[in-house]
Amino acid sequence: MKNTTNIVRTICEIGIFAALGFVFDELQGAIFGSIFPSGGSIGFAMIAVLIVAFRRGGVAGILTGLIMGLFDIATKAYVIHPAQVLLDYVLPYAVVGLVGFLKPLFDKSNKKLEKILWLISGAVIGGLLKFLCHYFAGVFFWGDPEYFAWGLNDMNVYLYCFVYNIAFVGPSIVITGALLVTAFVTYPRLLTDKPFAEQNRSDKKAVLPVILSSIIAAAGLFLFIFFFVRWVGSFYYKESSQKYYFDQDSMVIYVIGIFLMALGAVCLVSYYKNRFNYVVMSSVLAVVTVTSLIYGIAKLILVYVEKELDPLTYWIWFIVSFVGVLGSIAFLVISIINKKKKAAVEQSAI
Repeated sequence: MKNTTNIVRTICEIGIFAALGFVFDELQGAIFGSIFPSGGSIGFAMIAVLIVAFRRGGVAGILTGLIMGLFDIATKAYVIHPAQVLLDYVLPYAVVGLVGFLKPLFDKSNKKLEKILWLISGAVIGGLLKFLCHYFAGVFFWGDPEYFAWGLNDMNVYLYCFVYNIAFVGPSIVITGALLVTAFVTYPRLLTDKPFAEQNRSDKKAVLPVILSSIIAAAGLFLFIFFFVRWVGSFYYKESSQKYYFDQDSMVIYVIGIFLMALGAVCLVSYYKNRFNYVVMSSVLAVVTVTSLIYGIAKLILVYVEKELDPLTYWIWFIVSFVGVLGSIAFLVISIINKKKKAAVEQSAI
């Protein structure tokens, strides 16, 4: 009986919040539609999906987003291809619901600050996944420079799609995250169906690992999305050599992004299993940045030998990688020192 009641409540919440999200989406479209002539708008419709996701989990969040997408198709869809319908209408809000799979970690957090960080992370992750759908739709189906907005007709299609979509997704992430945190602070039960009780104030469990891990994962996600699309679009066939060529730099960067995403995700899971290790995180980060630095040096040498490419790009690559190496090594040394101090204190206490 209890399970049946929970299922009915979940279904009702999905329907209610999907309807609210659709209303929010229509309102923000009416307000900002003239600013974004190719579609998209600044607003907080994502909050409806995120509330269900954090209350009821990933499946409920995805269903809420799918219903919102179906409402969009029924009222304002502009169809040129089935895949375009998926990317423009069906998936954008549905993928936001994937944040619901973070619900166990959100529920496990007993400190208010930790829960707030998870809410912010959810808004960022959900917004970036939504951005990814719109970005791919723009690249594959709306890449004709003749129809670029804001007089950007001469801009590269990959850069234009990034600029156009981040112009409304970026502010939407900020607004949604702020409203989500405000809702939690003023009425915590909106974000969870369980009572909230903060742990004893003496609990000093650090939130720095969560912040660092989230930053690493978000940076990796951005690098992967942006440069993977550039890599796919860079393929061309050279008849003289009868071979396909592609942008090697984009491939290297998106592979680095994959490693950073994996590192951030593993660190987050490790933290909530009480196995987080600063030494391991900084060691892997050092390896990734050193690899990037070596590649940058090799490219600089090649540029000055062949004198065909612009060296500025690779000098920037070198400087960023060098700073990353210094930072990760310094962090590694500090982590090792702190670990030894902690071990010495524990040993003396015994």
